[in-house]
Amino acid sequence: MRRLFAVLLVASTALANEVSVHSLQSGSPTGPTPVWDHGIHGEGQIVAVIDTGVDYNSCYFAEPDNAPPPFNTGSPNGGLDWENVDASRRKIIAYDFLYSCDQYPNAPGCDAPFAAGALDNQGHGTHAAGAILGDKGAPIVHDYGDAIAPAAKLVVQDAGFRSSGDNCTQLTGVGCPAKLLPILEQAYKQGARIHSNSWGDRQGVPNGVPAVPTANYSQSARDVDAFVWEHPDSLVLFNTGNWSATSNSDPPLSSLSAPGVAKNTIQVGGSRGFPDDDASISNITLFGPSRDGRIKPDLIGPASVLAADMDFDQNPATCDITRQPGTSFASPTIAGAAVLVRQYYTDGFYPSGVATRANGFTPSAALLKATLIAAARPATIRRVGTSGSKFALPTPSYEQGWGFPVLDNALYFPGDAAKLRVVDVPLSAGLTEGESATIRVRAGAGAPLRVVLVWTDPPGVPRSVNDTTPELVNDLDLRITISGTTYFGNGPSPDRLNNVEAVLLAQPTAGTYDITVAAHHLGFGPRQSYALVVSGDISTVTNARKRAVRH
Repeated sequence: MRRLFAVLLVASTALANEVSVHSLQSGSPTGPTPVWDHGIHGEGQIVAVIDTGVDYNSCYFAEPDNAPPPFNTGSPNGGLDWENVDASRRKIIAYDFLYSCDQYPNAPGCDAPFAAGALDNQGHGTHAAGAILGDKGAPIVHDYGDAIAPAAKLVVQDAGFRSSGDNCTQLTGVGCPAKLLPILEQAYKQGARIHSNSWGDRQGVPNGVPAVPTANYSQSARDVDAFVWEHPDSLVLFNTGNWSATSNSDPPLSSLSAPGVAKNTIQVGGSRGFPDDDASISNITLFGPSRDGRIKPDLIGPASVLAADMDFDQNPATCDITRQPGTSFASPTIAGAAVLVRQYYTDGFYPSGVATRANGFTPSAALLKATLIAAARPATIRRVGTSGSKFALPTPSYEQGWGFPVLDNALYFPGDAAKLRVVDVPLSAGLTEGESATIRVRAGAGAPLRVVLVWTDPPGVPRSVNDTTPELVNDLDLRITISGTTYFGNGPSPDRLNNVEAVLLAQPTAGTYDITVAAHHLGFGPRQSYALVVSGDISTVTNARKRAVRH
């Protein structure tokens, strides 16, 4: 059987896509779909998935004529082909094998014609991709089993063949992403700007000791940070890894897997299923913080979804669906939510809430991450074992990060009480050390005030298991002042660990707020880019910065 590195499937309470597509948009499992209602379904967006492959003949991915997708394979010198791309296809525009058929002629996908079941005979990748953008293709808005971003397109990066527990990325050979940079680059060249990963590694951890990942900043984590630093419009997501659902004890602190603990990723834990929905943290989620104390995971998402399933046969096409549990399927649903956020910006919905081509722009990964965090709602309960529960810690926390994103909390549409203002500053116009930028906001008390700062930090230095050296390279500060009172991002004093800082005021005082981003220290480069999201009952915004920025 083909298996993927570090795929751990465990039992948990189920949450179907039929529930999650509502919860992620409006916060209610039976609520409205305000993002879809404005014509945002993932049109024009491309997502890449590294996993066990995809059953391309599933009706959730198939072409009308059931033609196979364009295939790419590795080369003997370690390179990865990427040129076979067909953007006109309904769903899968490229299917990449992350190994060389010259080196491994008997590997799945290297025989011609492809053997039945050669592509994803485990089903993990089909289900993960289905949770992001599966679309049955019938001429109605939503079919049973469709994902939250059904109009998005897919790049499949098939890494499933050889497995060695959760330590696979230390090995060489078929299916093991020993070097992540060329794999991420391959998908980027093929047009993907959101990259979803439902796997992890234990680089730097001795085999079998300890028994769970240790949240250390590994070489693979550095690779992801380096890639996003060099490709600031590429958002990369990972899951946390899984704890036993039947254990009646909490997972150890700092038990997250790499590369998800990288600074520039979104790492996703699990929320429990219906009827708890976003109000409860799943019992399978591993805990942060990262080994150096950063806030991880970043968000939680549905830990069990109903989505496409493989049928062990590439012909004929079927519409099999299944329900699988695990944080492996929480991160894809949040990737799907990120697709909708990205389309909101690229299609020019910002700032008016109405699609206006002239207002469209390419958002940075930092802006997408900041928007999702601004949309997050904290879970109040944490499940333990098969029946127990505890009160969840206040956010941000090592249990859930910033919480469960509800897109309607952040994305503005006409008639909403909460308005949205964003600043997305590229590196060329970023802050120099000692410089600050301030915007002045007049805010009312009619909605919570959410201010989130995210910046893409340069890559850090890989560390061993017990090394707690901070990985932050460039340190920005967020502070908000009103009537002599100052709020700092993430706490009562400036944060020196995280490249995400937020101030969330549930009941803001009406008045004028000065929102300042300051470059406290830059350890690399003369400038630092950043993204700022402000959501609330905002009436006016003035820019007090020295140079023009988008706001």
